[in-house]
Parts: sequence; structure tokens; C-alpha cells
Amino acid sequence: MSTAAITREVAIARGRALKTMNALTALLCGGVPASVLCFISPPTLGKWLIGLGLGLLWATWFEYAYHRYLLHLPGTFFAKEHLRHHMSVDTPAEAEHLNLGGSPIWVIVLFVVNGLPVTAADLLFKLGLAPGILVGFSLYFITTEEFHWRIHLGEWLPPGFGGTRAYHLSHHDRPDARFNIFLPLWDILLGSAKLRSRG
Repeated sequence: MSTAAITREVAIARGRALKTMNALTALLCGGVPASVLCFISPPTLGKWLIGLGLGLLWATWFEYAYHRYLLHLPGTFFAKEHLRHHMSVDTPAEAEHLNLGGSPIWVIVLFVVNGLPVTAADLLFKLGLAPGILVGFSLYFITTEEFHWRIHLGEWLPPGFGGTRAYHLSHHDRPDARFNIFLPLWDILLGSAKLRSRG
């Protein structure tokens, strides 16, 4: 087996292990607080569904804004780490740099930053939406990381998502557009879905 093939296999094993740890962390960070909030004040089915929808909507916005305004802001810590991902595309080590959270500790930070204000507002105003929001955010994070993995490694994508591979990989050719990974809601709404002509 060649050195490149060995490097690729090691990178896939490490990346897959990290993806699993990130997914478990996201499930705990969203699921545990959601369960506690449900115990304190059980939401109605309607509030669960509204919260879930809001959580998914918020997660797509957070993904877009974080990717566009922090990961592509030159000279920052976030941009330097994200540049490693961009530089690894089509290399044997690519799989090691596909995870969105970086590591479980950063996934925890992500959920603290997003979850504390939601939980505080929910408790203060007795909305009953936070459990659904937290679960929606968790599910979107896990799904996006899985799609990102499959897009880059050429793995199977669910029916109806065949175009997401070309869509996302075009971001790597032209990193000034297409910041959502597989669900380009905010790219479409904010005009960054179209690739601008060079020159």
C-alpha cells in the first residue's frame, strides 16, 4: 500500500472517530438541556414542533453566518483553522479536516453560545420552545457534519441531494460564495448562492 493510501486510511479513521464524538457531544448538548426543560415545564406538541422548526432555521442561519463572517475573516484564529480544511481538499489527509466542530470541546462551546440565550429567554418568558430549538439545532449540526463528510469523500447522498456535492465543492473553488453546505437557504436569501464572475 502506498504512503498516500495509508495516510488517507488513517485520516478517514481519525475523521470518522471525531465525527462520532462530535455527534454524541451535539446530542448531549442539545438533548440533556431539552430533557431538563421538558421536566421543568413540559411543552405542548405544538410548541415542540414550532421550537423544532425555529431550531432548524436558527441552525441554518448560524451555519451561514459563522462560515461567511468568522471562518472567512482573514487573520483570525477561526480563519486559520478553516484554511486547513480548504487546503486539505483532494489530499490524502482531507478526511481529518472535515469535521465542523473541530473537536467535542468546540461543539460544547458552540452549544453554550447558542443554547444559553435560548434557554434563558425560554425560562424568563415561559415560552416552552427551547426544547424543540435545542433538539433542532443538534439534529442540524449532526446532519450538516454528515453531509459535509459525504460530499467531500464522494459517499452516497440521499435522493434529492445529488446537486449538493457540486454546490458545496464550488465553494472550495470560489470561497467568496455558497456558505451553506447542503441546504442553501441563506445563500439564496442573501444572494451568495450565485458565483460571481472573476475579473
